[in-house]
Amino acid sequence: MSEKFEILRPFGPPIAKFKIPLRLVKKINNFVDETIKDKNKSLSLDVGSKLSGQVSQEIALPKEIMEDEIIELFSRFTISYVKETLNQKINHFNLIQCWVVRQFKNEYNPIHWHTGHISGAGWLRLPKSFGKVGKKKNYNPNGKINFIHGSKQFLSNPRQEVIPAVGDICLFPHYLMHEVYPFNTDGERRSISFNALIDDDLFNLSKIKTA
Repeated sequence: MSEKFEILRPFGPPIAKFKIPLRLVKKINNFVDETIKDKNKSLSLDVGSKLSGQVSQEIALPKEIMEDEIIELFSRFTISYVKETLNQKINHFNLIQCWVVRQFKNEYNPIHWHTGHISGAGWLRLPKSFGKVGKKKNYNPNGKINFIHGSKQFLSNPRQEVIPAVGDICLFPHYLMHEVYPFNTDGERRSISFNALIDDDLFNLSKIKTA
């Protein structure tokens, strides 16, 4: 089954934007909603202390939620992403971890990067709006994610902004720096992230033959 997706390539590392089926968005949201009602389960799955986000809660998704459909979906996305950018087929997809980020008013995720080879960041639930900025400001960064690579130069923009939409997910190489700005309205900005390993001989440039 071929995937419809978009490649964003404003600088070196490409970013691929896919769509998570809304029924799977609902499945994950239902699991999170039930988890936060159970204090013991919520605490046992909270991985916030190991991550960069200055947010209310970050919940690891267990195997029973990830098995079959979701892992298979992320694998297909990754296969399409690598094929489009390298014209190479991956033979291995190993999901290392997957978690949900619960971000609320005035919270944020500072500049950081991930582990593994390929990472993903997508959106499960959003506030009605991210709020306004101060007077005379033409740019509103509230709630948006920015990918950053390199530095500002002539004809070179080091930043790619992505406006969240429920069901969208961006795939990118793990080292690509990114940040999420705070917002100033009520409501939850709920996102999903994952890290995965692929074929080491594709990821490791030192193993690629050049002649």
